[in-house]
Amino acid sequence: MIDGLPYAFFFPLVVHALAGLTTGVTGVVAFSVPKGPARHHRWGERYLWAYTVVFLTATILSVQRWQADAYLFVLAVLGYSFALGGYSARRFRQAPWLRHTLGEYWVIAHLTGMIGSYAVLWTAFYVDNAHLIPGLNRLPTLTFWVAPTIIAVPFLVRSIRRFLPKAAAPSAATPSAPSHD
Repeated sequence: MIDGLPYAFFFPLVVHALAGLTTGVTGVVAFSVPKGPARHHRWGERYLWAYTVVFLTATILSVQRWQADAYLFVLAVLGYSFALGGYSARRFRQAPWLRHTLGEYWVIAHLTGMIGSYAVLWTAFYVDNAHLIPGLNRLPTLTFWVAPTIIAVPFLVRSIRRFLPKAAAPSAATPSAPSHD
């Protein structure tokens, strides 16, 4: 035992914390670097790999304390699903099945998946740890369930507006159809 925790819980917890930190940092870097086939894609892949470790260790930790931590498993599944969906939309955007389904809108699926996964990552962190953080421990628990999403939505809207396929975006120069009253 280490600090009252069994080795089978302590070691996955340490790996989980390091992977969570790595996911948080790589997410910010991937979001910040110029989009394109070089740095953004590399950082996005690092983000997905780190998220994979977060998901696996969250699963291990949740199973060991199912009564108290089942909700963390649900958040891990949700966040990792968003990450995989966002990554897959970018990775397989030229595949016929995805092109048929999403067409030029793969970018919306990518942005929603990646930003959504990041919001879920922070939701899980705060819901599980805010009681340990001075100042934050005075806020109502509901704050930690909704704040990361409220913060993420403007980033998602801004990103979709910026990267929405031009053919799909309404043009200010295009007159609207005449009314037939």
